[in-house]
Amino acid sequence: MRNTFDVAVIGGGVMGCAILHYLAKLGVTRTVLLERHTLASGSTGRSLAILRMHYSNEVTTRMAWWSRAVIADFQQETGHPGGFVRTEYLFLAGEGQEKALRHNVSLGRSLGVNTEYITPEEAQRRWPKMRFDNVTAVAHEPLSGYADSSAVTSGFAQSARSAGAQVRLGQEATGIAASAGRAIEVEVGGDTIECGAAVIAAGPWNPELLESLGAPLPLTWTRHQIIRVHRPLDLVPDHPSVGDLPGGISFRPDAGDTTLIGARADPVQRDSLKQTPDADAAAEALTSLARRMPEMEEAGWDGGWDGLFTVTPDWHPVLDRVPGFENVYVAAGFSGHGFKLSPAIGRALAELIVHGASTSIDISQLRFTRFAEGKTVESAYGANVFA
Repeated sequence: MRNTFDVAVIGGGVMGCAILHYLAKLGVTRTVLLERHTLASGSTGRSLAILRMHYSNEVTTRMAWWSRAVIADFQQETGHPGGFVRTEYLFLAGEGQEKALRHNVSLGRSLGVNTEYITPEEAQRRWPKMRFDNVTAVAHEPLSGYADSSAVTSGFAQSARSAGAQVRLGQEATGIAASAGRAIEVEVGGDTIECGAAVIAAGPWNPELLESLGAPLPLTWTRHQIIRVHRPLDLVPDHPSVGDLPGGISFRPDAGDTTLIGARADPVQRDSLKQTPDADAAAEALTSLARRMPEMEEAGWDGGWDGLFTVTPDWHPVLDRVPGFENVYVAAGFSGHGFKLSPAIGRALAELIVHGASTSIDISQLRFTRFAEGKTVESAYGANVFA
């Protein structure tokens, strides 16, 4: 088996697979992706997978808007389905957050995003089954929705493989050997892979690889609980995807009579993550959902799962070359935003590797050194999953 490649990508989540795909589109196909388990088996496969563009800064707004279009037409991009469903998206703000919401809507519109500001009264007229009693401002995105995170990940990987890339599952990268500021080998168990460049995109397992290079990032982990409920179809046949800042939840419809609720963001140790949501979290989430949609009081809880956010201090990712290494790159700390940004991130990292800079979008604001420089990315709603 060949063990010499132009680029080795570590991590088989949506980021690693997107990078592999866009490298292939740029003509770099002597590549390998290393994943210690199966594709999308980490944070990607446990994402709520909402696609929305409501952000507070230009770089993430641009990435989210462009990425939505790619995922919405994923068959055209990769030859494989991505499971996109357009639901519309409402972002709900509460007391004191009206100015922030208006700013984000104006920013989005200036960049071409299809979004509008509406009053709670207008929202009540448009969505009569919802209640907006503690909402002071609403952003509406008619083209937003959700997709299948595992299908998108697999589609990127299959597209790259058809161009010549290798995808090796059950292969855990344990280190990167470097000399004179250049990566030369990726260590995989007792074997080594020679590479012209290495990309660290291992999600929650990025820290060990970065620390082995003497280039740590301030990353922590947050537990995000996803609660699955069955809604009464006779009362609530469908509903938009919603980011409910006053209620502290996000929710979206899923296949059949299912609604998924994303609740809480509790600090956790990476290796102690539970697999299923807590009963009290489910009860709180159902209460918040029923306050927003009273007929959801008839909904029944049917389990769910836990997701893991790898979080930076400003809740925005790091996309950069690793300082001190001319051919090592990192995509880290997506803080709950990764899936919706993944096509744009894959393209930007591929351009950085091939051209020496991202030519499609300026990602300098997301540089590795910004925390040490005290130049964090600001959010209108503070540092949280709604950043």
